[in-house]
Amino acid sequence: MSYDEYWRMDCELVRAYRKAYEYKQEYDNSQLWLQGLYIYRAMEAQRPGWAFYAEKRPKPEKYLEKPLAVTKALREQYAHEETMKMAEQFKAALSDRNKRLNTHKEGEDYGNND
Repeated sequence: MSYDEYWRMDCELVRAYRKAYEYKQEYDNSQLWLQGLYIYRAMEAQRPGWAFYAEKRPKPEKYLEKPLAVTKALREQYAHEETMKMAEQFKAALSDRNKRLNTHKEGEDYGNND
């Protein structure tokens, strides 16, 4: 806030600047927390590789494939993608099951000797 804004403008402007500063501090804090979470996840993914004392070292885990969902829209998008992925897996399993049933119908008798 400049000198002229402070002395010559509306007195409510000071409160608005203070509130904007608090929002910015809160935003910066959440961004730094998120950055720390990403660093933590990256280190956690590499942790099995740090087992120097083990005879057989476990493989490090994969790092996150997508950014974390921090907004409602992103959470909804990820949930939709997960649902679509499960639907595709279900369709593939159902198709596989139908193929196996069709081969049984054509080539085998189910024990009905009527």
